[in-house]
Amino acid sequence: MSIWRFRDAPQYRGYEQVARSRITIEDVASAAGVSRQTVSRVINDSPRVSAEAKARIEQAITALGYVPSLAARSMGGGRSRLLLAVFEGPPPGAQPALAFGPLLLAGTAACRAHGYRLMFEQLAPDQPAAEGKSRLAATLGAVQPDGMILLPPLDTRTDLRSLAESRGIAADSLTGPEGATGNPGQVAAQQLIALGHRQVGFIAGAGDPRVSKQNLAGYRRALARKGSRAHRHFVAETAPDLPALLELAQSWLAPTIRPTAIIAERAQTALAVLYVAHRLNLDVPRDLSLLALEDDPALARAHPPVGALQEPAAALFAAACERLISAGKGADADNAESGLPLPEPLPLALELIERASLARAPRSV
Repeated sequence: MSIWRFRDAPQYRGYEQVARSRITIEDVASAAGVSRQTVSRVINDSPRVSAEAKARIEQAITALGYVPSLAARSMGGGRSRLLLAVFEGPPPGAQPALAFGPLLLAGTAACRAHGYRLMFEQLAPDQPAAEGKSRLAATLGAVQPDGMILLPPLDTRTDLRSLAESRGIAADSLTGPEGATGNPGQVAAQQLIALGHRQVGFIAGAGDPRVSKQNLAGYRRALARKGSRAHRHFVAETAPDLPALLELAQSWLAPTIRPTAIIAERAQTALAVLYVAHRLNLDVPRDLSLLALEDDPALARAHPPVGALQEPAAALFAAACERLISAGKGADADNAESGLPLPEPLPLALELIERASLARAPRSV
C-alpha cells in the first residue's frame, strides 16, 4: 500500500514515519512520471530539467515526504554533496590547536546553505605518515566527498593533498594560497609600529616551525622597512621552555636599552613576559606593550588584559567550504569533473583583539 493511499487514515497514522523512511527515488520518479535520472538532476539543482518536470518532481517529493540520500544525490553528476574536514588530534593531555566549536558552526552553516553536509575525520598525532595516509585513503573511498579541507598542521602534508587529488577530489586549506590572510608576524609588527614602537621584540613558539619561520620573516620585514635594528637583537627564533623564557625576558627588560613592545606567538609566553615585567616594576602598557599571536581566555583575565592578533579560523573555514562547493557547482551536473581549479579565496583580515596591554611607545626609551 503506498503512502498517499493511507497517510490520512487514522488507523495508519502511527505507521506514517516508517512508511516515509522507505520511500525511494524510484517512488518519486514513478509518481512524477519521469526517469530516475531526471529526479537525480532535480535533487542536484541541474538546469537540464524542464520547469514543468521539475514542478511535478518537487510536488511528488513533498507529497511522499522523500528525503534524498547522499547516494541519490551523487547519481546526478557524481557529486556526494559532502565535504570532509581532516584534522590531527592533539597529543594526550594537550589542548587542540584549533577551537572546533566555532569551526563546526561556521562550516555547517556554509554547507547547509547549499544543501551540503560536513564530516570530520581525525588522524592520530605522531603516527607514521604512511599510516595516516592509509587511513585517509580508506575514508575517502568509503564516503567519496566532493572536497577535502586539511586543517593545520595537516595543511602542510602534500602527500594527503596529492592523495585526494589523485582520486579527483578537490583539496583546500584554511588560508588557500600562502598569504591570503596576511602574515601575522608582519601585521603585529605594523600594529606596534603604528603606535610609535621601534624597539619591538619577537618570541617564537608556534607549534608548527614553518609558521614561526613565516611570522619571524614578516616581523623582520616590517621593522627593517622602518629602519629599526631590534629584529637583530630582541628575537628568540625557537620556543624556550619556561625557565629559559623567564631568563630571556629578564635579560631583555632589565637593561636601560630594552624593547618597548614584545610580540609573543603563544599566549602563555605573553603571560610569562607580563610576570617578569611586573617583577621588574615595569608598567604594562606604559613601559611595555604586549601582543600575542593567539588568543586565550587567560589573556583576557590577566592584569592588564593582553591583546591578541589571530586569524579568524571560523570565517576561513567557512570560506574554504564555499570554495569547494563553488568548484563543484562549476562543473556540469551530469559530467562533473572533480579536481577543478579552486576559485581564489577572498582576503580575510587578521583580527586584532585590542586590550589594555597595548599603548603608544614611551618617549624615554
